Amino acid sequence: MATATKRRRKTTKTDGSINKAEEIRKAAKELGGRTVRPRDVIALLATKGITVVAPQVSSTLKAAGYRRTRRHKATTSPKTHHTSHTPDVLLDHLLAAKALVSKLGSLEAAKKAIEVLAKLT
Repeated sequence: MATATKRRRKTTKTDGSINKAEEIRKAAKELGGRTVRPRDVIALLATKGITVVAPQVSSTLKAAGYRRTRRHKATTSPKTHHTSHTPDVLLDHLLAAKALVSKLGSLEAAKKAIEVLAKLT
């Protein structure tokens, strides 16, 4: 079962009226391509007697592929609290602390010993 679809045909205007979108594209091409600004196109078309507005020019240029190039900042990695350098507490330090706790018998005794050591130095 094939369904018939209606296709819309492009028609050309034969009544002599101006196609503003086509004139905008021609003006953009005439002005030099990718760096065209809507105000430049409006000024050029005004000299030809064609009145267009900035939103119309902007949307037509966008649809036609004429876009102003924008400068983007280089992407940086998101700032996190994690750093790539070596951490403050290494595995060797943790193993030494564990040995001290087991040698002194409890974590509280190890803390007291470290506090006394900190006062001496």
